Amino acid sequence: MSIHIDRFEEEVHFLMAERGKEYYDAHQVLLLKQTQDGWTAVIEGNETYQVLLEGHDVITQWHCTCPFEHGPVCKHVAAVLYAVRDEIQINRASASGEIDRWIDDADADELRRLLKMEVRMNETVRNSVYRELKSRE
Repeated sequence: MSIHIDRFEEEVHFLMAERGKEYYDAHQVLLLKQTQDGWTAVIEGNETYQVLLEGHDVITQWHCTCPFEHGPVCKHVAAVLYAVRDEIQINRASASGEIDRWIDDADADELRRLLKMEVRMNETVRNSVYRELKSRE
């Protein structure tokens, strides 16, 4: 069995996809990293589990450290599939210039709101904003 990232919801059990979406939406997929062979991530829930996916657009093998034994794909793997699909879509939007066009078309209040949110959540953004805007004082 292989899993196609762009249509994995059709290929895994619907309950696992649903539970995985809940984990993904709750920001419980941590440390997502693309490797030469695929993807790795950590899932934080009641316990912490590691997920390994082999493949990029088509996942050929996967492993989760959880004890799930009721099917080929657990909710943790499904959560990582959501994260991988979004990461691929974000990379494509960035490479095509689509994100730049969205920024160009956004109004100033929307951009301020987004930047304030990112400053609270992302240390790198916070540091960049501090360094850039401190000199204006």
